[in-house]
Amino acid sequence: MGKIEQIAVQKQTLKLKPIQTEENRPTKTELFIRKIALAALTMLGIGYVLANVPVAVLIANQASTIPIASQANINAITGRILFFMASTIAAFLGVLFIFGAVKFYERSQTNGIVFVGVLLGSFYLLCLGVGSTLILSEINVTTLMLIVAPLVITLSAAIHSSPSTRFRIIGSVLGIVGGVALAYAIVNFRTLDLIFPWNIPFTGPFMSLNVLESAAVILASVAAAVNSLFDQHSEERPFIHVSILLVALVYGLGALIGSLVLSMNFWNLIWRSPWLGPLNGVSEWIMSTVVFWSASLVLMDIGGVLLMAGAFLGFIHVAKELPQP
Repeated sequence: MGKIEQIAVQKQTLKLKPIQTEENRPTKTELFIRKIALAALTMLGIGYVLANVPVAVLIANQASTIPIASQANINAITGRILFFMASTIAAFLGVLFIFGAVKFYERSQTNGIVFVGVLLGSFYLLCLGVGSTLILSEINVTTLMLIVAPLVITLSAAIHSSPSTRFRIIGSVLGIVGGVALAYAIVNFRTLDLIFPWNIPFTGPFMSLNVLESAAVILASVAAAVNSLFDQHSEERPFIHVSILLVALVYGLGALIGSLVLSMNFWNLIWRSPWLGPLNGVSEWIMSTVVFWSASLVLMDIGGVLLMAGAFLGFIHVAKELPQP
């Protein structure tokens, strides 16, 4: 065999036997955290789907009972149609949660899923903002923020994908501005109160306690900026992980408290319905839909608990990975 043939055989052998480094193998702790994240996001995703189905049904029922007799009624019907669209989009977001959780567990790239999620979430918020404006028949600062914020966040997400550091900085600033505007709208405006005047503390647009959800939105915009600016620097990875874990912790706590409080208020309305309250005298199928809505919030509670547990374990893991002085 000649030298040229020997070199060709050696090259083929090297191609068939790639070297696997230890760095690509997850530790047992990291694998366990990924399993908890998979379970948490799956429960939240199913909760998004199941909780938004009764909301969409009740909104559609309301829209069908309003007569087309005046401009105000037409605005009310159009606003409810936009709310119905928003509930449908939120259900799709739940499916995207589950799909992204599986990709995260498999250690696959999730940048595309996150980008699609941002687009869907922005369109969801835009439907809520425009629908609220139509139902109120006016534009105030809060509804304006609910319309402007998703547009700014969408622009920020598009700029984030640029390889240029300058554009990434611009996208990060826009993302934080959009997050602050959205947080202001979440704290000062409860959209479902326009549809269901039941005088109970509804959760925010992302099914979490309003105050904690607004904090999670701001933290998420900061985490996106940190990830965008320092993703290429391995020494900054712990800061990226900590920022993401803070978002998971705050949102998980908000999902737990918000869903638990809302569910208990639902059961209070249901228990009082034979005598008084907004559910007094409603048809049986509406009552069953409200019961289903209340029961589906249990999944959000479980998802919130799992998300907090995963965040705590993540903090411990990051602390162990930090270089010792």
